[in-house]
Amino acid sequence: MREVYQPCTTTTHTEKDTKPISPIRKKLQQYIPILEWLPNYKWKEHFSGDVIAGLTVGIMHVPQGMAYASLADEYYPLGEYIDPLVYTSALTLLVGVVQIIMGVLRLGFLTTYLSDPLVSGFTTGAAVHVFTSQLNKVLGVKLPRHEGIGMIVRMYRDMFWSLGSVNYVALGISIFGILFLDLGRTFINPIVKKVSPIPPPLELILVIFGVIISMIFDLDTSYHIKTVHEIPRGFPSPSLPQLHFLPALVQDAIPIAIVCYMFVMSMGKLFAKKHKYKTDATQELYAIGLASAISSFFPVYPVGASLSRSSVCEMSGANTQLYTVFSSLLLLTVILIFGPFLEPLPMCILACIVIVSLKSLFMHVKELPRLYRISKYDFTIWLVACLSTIFTDVTTGLVISLVSSLFTLVLRQQWPTFSTEVLHDETPRQNLPEGVEIVRFGGAIHFANVTLFLDKMAESIGRVPEGETLIDGKTLILDGAPIGYVDSMGVDALRDVYRDAQNCGVQVFYCGLPEGVLSVLCSDENFCSVVPSSTFFASIDRCILSICLSNGTVQQLLKNAKMNLAAQCQPFVVSQRPGSAL
Repeated sequence: MREVYQPCTTTTHTEKDTKPISPIRKKLQQYIPILEWLPNYKWKEHFSGDVIAGLTVGIMHVPQGMAYASLADEYYPLGEYIDPLVYTSALTLLVGVVQIIMGVLRLGFLTTYLSDPLVSGFTTGAAVHVFTSQLNKVLGVKLPRHEGIGMIVRMYRDMFWSLGSVNYVALGISIFGILFLDLGRTFINPIVKKVSPIPPPLELILVIFGVIISMIFDLDTSYHIKTVHEIPRGFPSPSLPQLHFLPALVQDAIPIAIVCYMFVMSMGKLFAKKHKYKTDATQELYAIGLASAISSFFPVYPVGASLSRSSVCEMSGANTQLYTVFSSLLLLTVILIFGPFLEPLPMCILACIVIVSLKSLFMHVKELPRLYRISKYDFTIWLVACLSTIFTDVTTGLVISLVSSLFTLVLRQQWPTFSTEVLHDETPRQNLPEGVEIVRFGGAIHFANVTLFLDKMAESIGRVPEGETLIDGKTLILDGAPIGYVDSMGVDALRDVYRDAQNCGVQVFYCGLPEGVLSVLCSDENFCSVVPSSTFFASIDRCILSICLSNGTVQQLLKNAKMNLAAQCQPFVVSQRPGSAL
């Protein structure tokens, strides 16, 4: 069930592209995607970006992993005090099993309800949490931890009262680091890209600079700037998780499995939209489920998505999953050999890398004016998702966002638009010119069904005879009469369908769209910059007439219509022979 449509970007196909794949190999590629993308890896284009991103993220893994591990040193509700890592390993195993079961049951469709405004607002709100968690390192102050509803407000309150004890050396290093990364990406990267495909590894340069400065000026002792300190060395031995803990962990494992999956898919959908690719929801369930289950034989946490490191990875130029190889190799090297060299690294340097990587997430605020013009419901979803995540916590914010998104769907269905202006099409479908196909989507296009719409349109665009790669001059007409409204994702879907069809040499026309839908489409600059006004027709009849006029086939169309009309009337004429009863 991993048939993901890849938009056609070229009309040239190599022999390798058309080589048939055996059913066994196709099934293996479905569950082990590396068997599909690694043989087709573009070494010249992608290798340098994967290496730099892998090394950069690997550098961040070490101190952040140590910081997260320190949070596990507490009591757990199992009736006894145990080693925290024994508890988390058993929990990780159960979380992985739950996610694999969800994959077997094909529950990946639940991500359909993660609309783009919801994901955008949620990730922006989560970015506020990540940003706030780094401010104490930037200011060089120690703040108490807070959890639950209102934690952000309490954290800023404590930060305000701690302004008198700011470490100005740490603040100065942080300001330098933020300016270095931000200005470097804004001005230096575009210049370097003109002469070299390899972007400068600004994060690695900043880390090396931080280590050197810390060693020269002894920042930890002389200026009381917190550094990474000791990094444990040695590889842990695998062991079977404590299975007798599993019954007590079921009620925790199920919500954690769902939340971890939602985090992975929300980040995946965010980057998928930015870089024009598609995610397979069921495949992601298998991936993170197997990762958690296998890794539970070591002292680990359940597998999820890291907002900060994902952003750093994307900004550092990662192209494929091969970057994880270099990230893992760096981690292994640090664990076994080079740990002491990173111990002088100031924590404020790592905070700078995280903060600058969040810039693109904060820029999602610029979407609000467009959402307000297109759909007030999407505008509301974005605000609710962002604000609920900021003022509660990430998990609660995700739940509130989903509930509010589903509630707006109910409201939209409860109050549909109504119009008395109905256009009737009189063209018999058998009189269509050759190469013209009419399709109809029987309802509004919104976040809950936009994936289905894209898949069906992709099938029509890519429907070709056996042995051919493209139908020259094919025309696709979308009957838009049933489309009562579109939200922001519906607008983007109509735009993407037109663009993908153009790339495949297929003409697409939108006919009979209601006035309300047309006004929404025309008010969006992103849509109008891609789809010309000549794409729209008031009715299918007018669209077909325009096609015939442009192709010079009007006479042939009229001839076919007369022949079909005569054939339809023939039984009636024969039945009226003399003496017959009507």
